[in-house]
Amino acid sequence: MKTTIMQFKKALKIGSEILGVFVQKTAPAKTKHYRDTACTALARAFLNRKTTFFGLKNHPQLCPGADYFFGMAGIKTEEIAKVYVKKERVFKNKNICKKFLAAIPQPPFFLKKGVIVIKPLQTRDKPAIVVLLINPGQASRILGLLNFDQYNPLEILPNQPSCISLFAPLANGKTHLNFIDYYDRDYQGKFQSKSVWPEEKMLISLKFRDFERMLGNLGKSSQGKFRPKLSPVKVDRIE
Repeated sequence: MKTTIMQFKKALKIGSEILGVFVQKTAPAKTKHYRDTACTALARAFLNRKTTFFGLKNHPQLCPGADYFFGMAGIKTEEIAKVYVKKERVFKNKNICKKFLAAIPQPPFFLKKGVIVIKPLQTRDKPAIVVLLINPGQASRILGLLNFDQYNPLEILPNQPSCISLFAPLANGKTHLNFIDYYDRDYQGKFQSKSVWPEEKMLISLKFRDFERMLGNLGKSSQGKFRPKLSPVKVDRIE
């Protein structure tokens, strides 16, 4: 699979790491536990090529929102709705916010008692989920590769928190496209006024079996390496 992944990254011009997300019973040995929120743990894995992890009481992540979405703490919906409405002003009122919260994928029960490990994908790895940091053009081609052999329309929810990209495909079996939440870009993702997340990038996460299927379509689809048997129409020069 190593050669195919290299061909995939070259064909789509993906320069960043491809990450694997694992759910384990214990923390990885001899691996530093960083003070992180779920979204900064994801960014650290992508941009610093670090293995990051969180879960259980002795290896927490620091965001109450992520604790709520992962089901790792007894945070009530009313509390989160208050934050979204009163503090962040993402929604006008609680009724709108609660519709949003009801639409968010619910995490599988085993996440609550496990350790979530995020690390650069290795050749023999079989993670639960694969996550990629990509631009819109690459996202389009990945979705095209996934739909080459079977058609699956994509559902995009508004205001999706970045952290749910770590489990959403496990919750509903669907590929998850995430634009990286404004808070993660503009507040949590800023250090000394410098943004961590590249402005033009977004996230896509999918189950490992779908990632393998996508790689299998690389040479067959025009979204991969196949060259269309068509000539572009001659048009006036675009300055």
